[in-house]
Amino acid sequence: MSRFLISKIIFILSTLICLISFSAADEVLLVSVSPLSSILLTTKNSAPANVISLNDSTISAEITGRALNIYAEIGEQVKRNQKLVSLDCRSYTLDKKQADAALKVSMAQLNLAKKELLRNQRLIKNGTIPREILDRTEANQQTSLADIEVKLAAIESAELSISRCTIRAPFAGQITQRMIQNGQLVVAGTPLFQLMESDKMEVSSKLSPADVNKLSSTSELHFVAGDRRFNAKLRSVIQTIDQSSRTQEVRLSVTTAGSIAAGLSGRIEWSDGNKKLPTEYIQRRNANLGVMIAEDIVEGTGKARFIALKNAIEGQPADIELPANTAIITKNQFRVVDGQTIKIQQ
Repeated sequence: MSRFLISKIIFILSTLICLISFSAADEVLLVSVSPLSSILLTTKNSAPANVISLNDSTISAEITGRALNIYAEIGEQVKRNQKLVSLDCRSYTLDKKQADAALKVSMAQLNLAKKELLRNQRLIKNGTIPREILDRTEANQQTSLADIEVKLAAIESAELSISRCTIRAPFAGQITQRMIQNGQLVVAGTPLFQLMESDKMEVSSKLSPADVNKLSSTSELHFVAGDRRFNAKLRSVIQTIDQSSRTQEVRLSVTTAGSIAAGLSGRIEWSDGNKKLPTEYIQRRNANLGVMIAEDIVEGTGKARFIALKNAIEGQPADIELPANTAIITKNQFRVVDGQTIKIQQ
């Protein structure tokens, strides 16, 4: 086929298209319109989240001893300072008795040193004894005082060990694990219980910095897990960005009518207040995505106009910067041609 013939065919097709377009533009098309404000959607955002306990601690032994009694089981709710387990404390009780006895000896030695010092102070005035004897008795008294401090510290250490023979709950919560058995010999650091503070739960989620900004300005925030929906409030934003995921952790406090379990997975949902044009009104004309509006309306007749939308994405609601009373064509919007005369259906 010659180049001349191809050019002629293209010219004919272009002419036909123009004629069809002019014909469509001249045709009066019946359409329906709605004000922009009535069809805009409030956008909602969401992100995965899970419930965590503020305190989920491993309760460990602080001394060496054999377990005598266990007072708590898995699943039990315990109060603060409630007994969890008691250890055999006889060796620490003996240490306390020995420290008490040693203190009595040191006190007796101090009394003797005081008497010797008083006597030697009188004798030194009379010139009966040399100065070095007085210095020695003064040193003996100071030594006795220091020895008493050592014995008092030994007593305090023994009392502290005795107090640690009974392990108590540091806070109110639920026992989620029990690692201790009756008769078991434990040493300092041996895990005994896992205690979770069930009354203090938070929701943790990881968001992009952009979503963190949106979340900070919202007044409507929820944590959703299955068919349960909880009111939530942003408590804190961790000011560290994870280098691998480029996200920040946020912590939310939740308001619950009942209990909520740690580890519960769900999503946080919030609205940033922005309103967008629904996808059913967005269409592609040539290379642009946009919306068809009606303008110059006089007695129910007007002109159709195609408005391109910046940054619009195929298949997604789009931002639109038009007055709220703009007439959006909602019926026959895909048939109407830019510049075509339209009749507004009441």
